[in-house]
Amino acid sequence: MRRLWILFLLLFAACAPTAKTPAYPPAKAGPGVLVLRDDGGRILLNPGLGLVAPEGSVILFQRYRGAASESRFTSPESFDRTLLWLKRALADLGWRVAALDLRERPPDDFEARLVIERAGERRRIVLRYRSGVFDLEVLP
Repeated sequence: MRRLWILFLLLFAACAPTAKTPAYPPAKAGPGVLVLRDDGGRILLNPGLGLVAPEGSVILFQRYRGAASESRFTSPESFDRTLLWLKRALADLGWRVAALDLRERPPDDFEARLVIERAGERRRIVLRYRSGVFDLEVLP
């Protein structure tokens, strides 16, 4: 009887619903916005880093000056989720977050300043969120 009970619990646990992250369409450029794309056709926020725009985002503005860049975009995700995406994307590209400074003025004014490192190279990144729009600056 005990084995039957354990088997029932295992079957029940296997059938339990799990939380899934929503799947968003690929990022797209807003009307009249020129963007750079990688070999796979994905929009790049910074070609020097190889940083691809988050899924579901709409690029409103981009400017590149050497290694520096600025991008404005909307995203269906919150500031916290977008910051988590940024840190994971940088880690996947081999960058390590050396410093992180958060400034929050809820309900809709957030800023994160990151210092990233890879193979002796350092860069600064500023991610801002104001009134539903993200602003990502990559500084040399």
